[in-house]
Amino acid sequence: MIRGPVELPVRSPATLVVHGDTLDAVLNDGGKPRTSSFAATALPSIAALPGAREAADGGTAAGYPLACAASADLLYCPDRAGAVHRTTREGTGDTLAASSRSGSRIAAATLAGNHSALGYMASRQTSEGWVSEAWLTVDDQAPVRLSDDGSGATSLALVPRKASLLALMVDARTSLTTLHVRAVTFEGHAELGDDVVVFVGGPGDRRSAATLALPSSGPAWALLPIARDIASFGMAVVRVEEPARVDEPVFWSMYPNGLDPAPVASVVEGAKTWVVRVRPQSPEPGATRILELGSIGASGTFAPRDVLAAASRLTDVALAADRTGALWVAWVDGAGSWLERVVCR
Repeated sequence: MIRGPVELPVRSPATLVVHGDTLDAVLNDGGKPRTSSFAATALPSIAALPGAREAADGGTAAGYPLACAASADLLYCPDRAGAVHRTTREGTGDTLAASSRSGSRIAAATLAGNHSALGYMASRQTSEGWVSEAWLTVDDQAPVRLSDDGSGATSLALVPRKASLLALMVDARTSLTTLHVRAVTFEGHAELGDDVVVFVGGPGDRRSAATLALPSSGPAWALLPIARDIASFGMAVVRVEEPARVDEPVFWSMYPNGLDPAPVASVVEGAKTWVVRVRPQSPEPGATRILELGSIGASGTFAPRDVLAAASRLTDVALAADRTGALWVAWVDGAGSWLERVVCR
C-alpha cells in the first residue's frame, strides 16, 4: 500500500479517472459529480511506503448508490428519477443526456478519438411485456438501441478499442444469463456491429455486472461472476477474440460460496490485466466479504495476489492504473467509500 485507505467525502461508488499526474475519484452526489483529486506522482521507495488511514476532510455525506461515468472531459451521473446529467470535468454545464431506467447503471467511453458515448438501460414495452434494453447515444445524436431484437440487457460496459469501442451487455433472467459483445464504430453516427452471444450461463441476478479488459495484444477478457451450476459459484473468464465469436471459451475461478451481486472491476496496465473483486471469505452463509486483487494470465487463469479489505458488507469496486504503474482501488462498505493506491512488485 502506498496511500490509504482514504475516506472519500461522499458515500457513493467512485469512478476513477487518470489525468496525467492526477487521479480523480468522481462520486455521485444525487445526480451531480463531486470530484476528489489525488497526486499520482513518482512511487516512494519500498522502505518508506506511507500508507495510513485518512479521514475525509469535513466529514462525509450520503450520495446516490450508482456510480457516475466518464468519457474524455465529460461526466455523466444518474439521479434517483433515472435522468442522466452530463457535465464538464469541473461539474459545470449540467444538461440532460438521457433518461434511463431508475436504479440502473450507466457506462461511458470515448469513441473515435473525440466523441463521447453514453450507454444506459431503458425499459420498452413489447409483445412479451416490459423488457430492459441497452441504449447508446453519441454526443447529442439520437439514441440507438444496442440490444438486438428478441434480447434485452440488465447491465452494460463500454471499453474503447482503437478508433471503435466494444459494448459488453449482460442479460440476466430467471431462466438463464447471456453475455453479449457488440462493436461500435463512428462514421458521422454510431454504426453497430453484430450482436454476438459469447457466453450463456444459468439464472442470474439482475444487479450483476460484468467487466471487459482489452490487453494490448491477444484476446480480450470478459469477467462475469455467476453460478456455474446449482452447487457452485465463480467468476467466468470468457475469452473474446477479434471479431467476437459465438460461445467463446470460458475459464472459471471459483468462490467458496455464492454472492449476488458480486462486484468486479478490471484494468490493463502494461502487459498485465489486473482484476479486483468481492467474494466471500469462507463458505458459511453470511461470511465476511473480502476485496481481492489478482491478475488474468494469457491462458485466462485468475491468479490472486492480495486481500485489500474485509468487511461484512462490500458492494461496489473500481480500479484504475496511473502512469507510474501503481493501481488505485475504490470500494464501498458499511463504513463509507474508500480509496487506496497500491503497487505490486
